[in-house]
Amino acid sequence: MISCLVDGAVSEHVPANDRGFAYGDGVFETLAVVGGKPRLWQAHMDRLARGCECLGLPQPPQEVLWREAVTVAAGQSRCVVKLVLTRGSAGRGYAPPESASTLRVVSAHAWPEGIERARELGAHAVTCELRLALQPALRGIKHLNRLEQVLAARELAVHPGKQGILRNTEGYVVGAVDANLFAVTGGQLLTPRLDRCGVHGVLRELLLRDHMARCERRRMTPALLIEADELFLCSAVRGIVPLLSLDDRAWDPGPVTRELQDWHQELLERP
Repeated sequence: MISCLVDGAVSEHVPANDRGFAYGDGVFETLAVVGGKPRLWQAHMDRLARGCECLGLPQPPQEVLWREAVTVAAGQSRCVVKLVLTRGSAGRGYAPPESASTLRVVSAHAWPEGIERARELGAHAVTCELRLALQPALRGIKHLNRLEQVLAARELAVHPGKQGILRNTEGYVVGAVDANLFAVTGGQLLTPRLDRCGVHGVLRELLLRDHMARCERRRMTPALLIEADELFLCSAVRGIVPLLSLDDRAWDPGPVTRELQDWHQELLERP
């Protein structure tokens, strides 16, 4: 079974002078693959294109990435496929080469345990101490430098099984360590503005598109979360997950969250 391709060849190795390894100079996507078909493919490709444009990386043809994603997922009823694009090999120094040659790594990984249970029963969360830096030039994209998330995940080691909610250096809520966040107040959907840091999640963007009339992007304070009627997380792999608690505040899974879980299922069944 092939689990990893590097530039289309079976391998698990990249050169030591690869700029993704040396500087985090690249972008990535993480996709759910079920029954051999990558879910929400075009939405992932659209975000990948934005990331490549932001960093000035040539984007491989979609048909190449599709073929390689399907290849590494072959033989598995469901798995997670990670697509990584770097600026490739170069000498020492931050300045990128004038002619970039994109290296691609496509790998398959086991389906995370407990996804279905979390969607049904909900999850618990704590607020992380780590603050995300403001960097509008990189807003929205999934670039390879994830050290902030690594440090936040280390915090969660003393809270096994819990999600971590992140704020930026100004104190506003950004989202979870590996998911976007929504609050429900009086039937209105509120989600943090991500114009200065944070990732524009694929499922978040589709939810905002399909429910534009009742969605608002806002600078969100921790107090706003505590006062909300419902909270939920969303990501392309995990779907929509109700939050049962955040620090000392508790909720039951709410009707809007359940409604949006039904919407998500219908979204996945669209041709």
